[in-house]
Amino acid sequence: MAAPASIEHTHVHSIRLASGAEALAARVRIAGGTQGFGFTLNDDAGLARDMAAWDALARSKGVPLAVLLGGFHGKQVKLEWDENNPALPPDWSALRKGILDNKFDLLRIDPFAWGSLEQVTTIAAAAAAFDLGIALLAPNAHAWEIQYCATLAATFRGEDTRIIVRSQSSFSSIPVSTQPGIGIDWTLEPAFQKIQWQS
Repeated sequence: MAAPASIEHTHVHSIRLASGAEALAARVRIAGGTQGFGFTLNDDAGLARDMAAWDALARSKGVPLAVLLGGFHGKQVKLEWDENNPALPPDWSALRKGILDNKFDLLRIDPFAWGSLEQVTTIAAAAAAFDLGIALLAPNAHAWEIQYCATLAATFRGEDTRIIVRSQSSFSSIPVSTQPGIGIDWTLEPAFQKIQWQS
């Protein structure tokens, strides 16, 4: 995966979440010493490293990721509960054909399945070019996933951006973080605070 900055050090660590699920947490240090963090609830450590590199780059610039990627287009993102409508699988050919054949009104994608931030922003650009809305799936409805999706959604132009969760939530929208980086509250998982990162 393409790195957004010169990476000096990477460390990925497996942690047990409060729910009992496993997550991979990554820390990346870029040139200049800024650290960034990322995660995945699947087994793709590359995704966690990619997220951490973008987090480090945004932190080094002192801006939220949405600003770094070209804009901040919303302070709240709608959540939508939908357990039956799947996200599009990570298949460029099928996605391109579906867009060109006008099969979609709304692109439903799982940003954790597509593998990198660059791929997700490319899909969002295609959606904007064809006047399509975009919905980001938080596949496990974990707070970190929802927060990351909110950060990504803030980079997309258009009023039809939303986050899909597969379990009902007590809230209907989430605020977008204005803190530098990707906007994840790492303290939500006690195991994250206990990681002994390698230098």
